[in-house]
Amino acid sequence: MPAANLPDVTNELREAPHDSAPKAVGRDRRESEQLITDWEQETQRLGRALALMTLDFSAMMGPKWAHRFVIAVSPVVEDWSFLFYGAKFAALMELPETPDHSVPMVAQLPARYVPVFTNGGIASTLSSVAVRLQGAIDREDGRRELYRAAFIAFRPEPNRRQNFALGAFNCRVAERRT
Repeated sequence: MPAANLPDVTNELREAPHDSAPKAVGRDRRESEQLITDWEQETQRLGRALALMTLDFSAMMGPKWAHRFVIAVSPVVEDWSFLFYGAKFAALMELPETPDHSVPMVAQLPARYVPVFTNGGIASTLSSVAVRLQGAIDREDGRRELYRAAFIAFRPEPNRRQNFALGAFNCRVAERRT
């Protein structure tokens, strides 16, 4: 399978995060790129696009899934919910260990990242390729929070209308360049 021509989308968010934002992580680019590589390999192996039933749920508890998530995407953003997320993703977003499906995703995420996840989810459902997002958030302490994410749309079954977004997210704090 030839490499997909994947769009890069950059968001500059200006809202300052609170002080409990993540410390330097360093694997931010590799997490999202590895997700895209895994998705491409699995699609090639299956000979078709991913479906919910092709995800290996036992592997989702392992380190490979630490920064990954699955979102149920509906036409109304306020109705989106996390179906799954890894432990490191939960820590970065200050979420409980297991997703609360009764609370909308936008109510659970830190406000500074709501635009990233809504834009990524929407862009992925409108695209046949993975969507990459990256950006920086200026912090009150003079540093910047840098993030990278990937979003890939998939359906639970090929003929159903319900959409899901498979993704990876990581961020780190960097000193501001002067």
